[in-house]
This record gives sequence, C-alpha cells and structure tokens, in this order.
Amino acid sequence: MSGQIFVIGDSHIGLSDGSEKPVVEWLERAAARRPQALYLNGDLFHYLIAHPKFCTSSVKNAFAAFRRLRDRGIPVHYVEGNRDFFLKGSFVEDSVTDIGMEYAINAGNRRYLIVHGDMINDRDWPYRFWRRASKNPLSKLGINLIPKRTARKFVDNVEKRLAKTNFKHKTALPTKLLAQYAQKRQRDGFTDVVFGHFHQKLVMPVGGSRVTILPPWYETEEAMVIDADTGEFTFETI
Repeated sequence: MSGQIFVIGDSHIGLSDGSEKPVVEWLERAAARRPQALYLNGDLFHYLIAHPKFCTSSVKNAFAAFRRLRDRGIPVHYVEGNRDFFLKGSFVEDSVTDIGMEYAINAGNRRYLIVHGDMINDRDWPYRFWRRASKNPLSKLGINLIPKRTARKFVDNVEKRLAKTNFKHKTALPTKLLAQYAQKRQRDGFTDVVFGHFHQKLVMPVGGSRVTILPPWYETEEAMVIDADTGEFTFETI
C-alpha cells in the first residue's frame, strides 16, 4: 500500500442509468495505486436521498464500487455534503467505512481537516434553516410515507432538470469567511483546511495555515493526493 491519501469532492454523479461509469472506472484506477485511504468530500451525486425508494441503478453501481474498494482494505470515508440526505443508518453505511461531518488526517508534520464547507457562514440563517428543515427526523419520516412510484417520478424529474444545469457556483468565493474558518480551526491544531462545495480550485495561505478548495471532480477528475510521510500534496488526474 502506498503512502498516499486521496481526497475528492463534488463528483455530482447523475442518477440516470450509466452516469456512474466515470466514477467506477476512476475507482478501479485509484485502487491500483493502493492508497492508504479515500475521502469523499461531499456531494457525491447530484443529490442523494439515501432511501431505497430513491435508489437508481447508478446509485447501486456506484456504492457497489465503493464497497469493493473498502473490502480490498482501502478505507472509504464519506463527508456529508449539502446534497447528501439521511446517510446515517442507510445503505450507504454498508458500502463505506464511515460517515462524518468532518475528518482529521495526520500526515508528516501537517494536520488536515476535510470538511465540505457549506456551513462556514454561521450568519447565513436562511440556509441553516433550510438545512435543518430538510435534514431532520420529521422530514425523514415524510420520505417513508411517500409512495415508491411518486419517489421515482420525483427522481426522474429532478434528474432531467439537473442534467441541463451548470453546477459551477456563480458568486465570488467567500475568501474572508474561508480564512476566518481556517484561523478558528488552527486553534484546534489544523494546519490545512480542505473544502469542497465551491467548485473552484484554490490554494490559499492563511497565516500559519492553508486553505485548499478541491477542484470539482465532475469537471476535472482530479484528486488531492496527500503524501502521508511528508504531509505535502499535489492534484493528480488518476
């Protein structure tokens, strides 16, 4: 097994048949490198409601590929993104090593924090309200009550709309918020904060720490490759 750790974000796999093939093929190439671990930094699919009623062949095949990777001894850590719903206690847990809101990686003399990034603005009350309203036990109960045919029709309709969508974020990067968050987490011992979410590749020094935004995998198929010994990283198309 190599001394490398892979991190990808925002693959935005489609839900229609066959949309998972680029990720599945990438996982096979990644597995050949025998990394120490793979971290998925949120928004694996266009949106993922982790309930059997919403499970398409694309979802099944993608998670089968992650399960194969994990079962080959390569841990797969899944960071929940803003487009991920009800992962805990779902079929997702059967295919990855674990699910969390953030992960710490120690590499060389550096300590990385892997976090999606949609929650960095603690004053964005409308978004926080929406997130809480859409990710709670009551809304999960509502999904259990939706007929399967209605659920699948919903998936098909949303997928058709998303297929015409450019997922790039149109607004300017909130660099001040990114820096403030990195400085706050530096007090927790993190030298590096790695975000997804913003779909714009960036490496930005912040005092004694560093902010990195992952390139959106769905556009570039680039991974952050962290050297477990030196603590440094590169972006690679595997």
